[in-house]
Amino acid sequence: MSLLTICRGAADRIGIPQPSSIVGTSDQQSRLILSYATQEGIELARRHPWEVLVKEHTFMTVSSTVAYSLPSDYDRMIEGTIWNRTQSRRLVGPIGAQRWQMLQAQTVATSWQAFYIRGNYFRISPTPSEAETIAYEYVSSWWCGTASDTSPTASAWADDTDEPFLDAELITLGIVWRFLRGKGLDYSEAFRTYEDQVTARMAHDGGQRILDLSNEPGTSLFEPYIEDGNFSI
Repeated sequence: MSLLTICRGAADRIGIPQPSSIVGTSDQQSRLILSYATQEGIELARRHPWEVLVKEHTFMTVSSTVAYSLPSDYDRMIEGTIWNRTQSRRLVGPIGAQRWQMLQAQTVATSWQAFYIRGNYFRISPTPSEAETIAYEYVSSWWCGTASDTSPTASAWADDTDEPFLDAELITLGIVWRFLRGKGLDYSEAFRTYEDQVTARMAHDGGQRILDLSNEPGTSLFEPYIEDGNFSI
């Protein structure tokens, strides 16, 4: 669904005339709707690690190099996904500034690797001494793009035909309650509906892990199955 279609749908629900265009228009009301559509996209993307915004990033370490650039669309890390694939070991972190400085002051390197994010760089301690593959998942700051894009390519609308990769209905609802609030009108019901829908979408986004309390074989990929019974020792 395009930006213009979303904004026209929001206008219908608010009870105002549909805009003929959104991006680049001089009409003040259309510009206001665009600002709300942009604000909603940004805040909705930051609210939850939506599966459509999650990406994997890999890079090779270089001997004697501590810092490595983060992806250009990096917003935040998915905790627990940072691995040294060469060593098949998970990196500790992200650690804080105090612990990072403690590691820098030590004269003996640790046997484990830690990472620290500062200045848009991914920093590793101890300093790598050879080429190894580091991988992690992160949430992208990009949440929209053109109609031909297969994944998000932008963090702001650039054209009326742009489309969101987040739920279009949530963006519509977000525009409605923000517009009502901005005009000093009662927006409590519109906001409640919006919050209910966001909560429901988050609950179903990407599926949920199964918590299986049974002891049936094949129910876990990561734990051994032990047959019920008595065993002689």
